[in-house]
Amino acid sequence: MLNDKDLMKNPFMTNEKFAQQFDFLKEEGEFDRILKILTVPSRSGIYLSRFDIRNIGLTLGVDVPVRERREMLKDLFYYSKQIDKMKEFLDLLIQYTNSKINQYRELQEAFPKTSQIIQGWIDKAEKLISFIENLKREIDIYKAV
Repeated sequence: MLNDKDLMKNPFMTNEKFAQQFDFLKEEGEFDRILKILTVPSRSGIYLSRFDIRNIGLTLGVDVPVRERREMLKDLFYYSKQIDKMKEFLDLLIQYTNSKINQYRELQEAFPKTSQIIQGWIDKAEKLISFIENLKREIDIYKAV
């Protein structure tokens, strides 16, 4: 098994190649990437507050303890998988994102001079929706295996 020092000695072994050797690292890396996309507004186009995450959890029937947003989302992913409500959870994220897009569009109408800036956020949020839709398709694929 390679450790970090061995990886640093070989500059041609990228993190992706390293992760391919160990399935559990690949999954963890992908999951961390998903959490980062959801918690960084400059990537997702939306801001999920602790309150929002907690409300999504309550809608699923899960009372998520309030703490760091990333940890709360991680808990929601685990809980929704355990109670077999992952698709519902992802649908709730899509609904939330759509509501934010609608708010952005209202702002565009109210403040036309900011339209270009707001459109950038809308574009990111729409990409987030397609990303979440892909996650839903992957869930179906993994269930079929």
